[in-house]
Amino acid sequence: MLIKEHFGDPGVMTRQFPYMKSTFLWKGDDFILTPDALANPKNKYHGLERLALQHHEAGEWRLAGEYWLIAAGWRKNMMDPADERHVEALQFALRHVEYDRALADWKKKKLSRNAMPYPSQFGLSDD
Repeated sequence: MLIKEHFGDPGVMTRQFPYMKSTFLWKGDDFILTPDALANPKNKYHGLERLALQHHEAGEWRLAGEYWLIAAGWRKNMMDPADERHVEALQFALRHVEYDRALADWKKKKLSRNAMPYPSQFGLSDD
């Protein structure tokens, strides 16, 4: 496999591109590394969304909201507006922006647990 031969393990290659997930699957010995595979813009916003989720889970809601907003902007600029899945993904990201902002405000104001925002209030699943 080209990557293994020249770079060792796939993680070495993906670490060269900050928007790529370190566990990006480079499966199969017939995989040919191309500039298109590395520069795929979906890797950028998907990576940001994963980062936003990590910050959300860590309770860094203000930062998570910012990452969701950047990812939404990238999605909007690259998506086909006629593709319903892209529109839904954009709406999903924007719901997360609002939810994380609400959580950050709740934390900042030190409100009671009863005042805590819930995902369902923003059209998100409680899962």
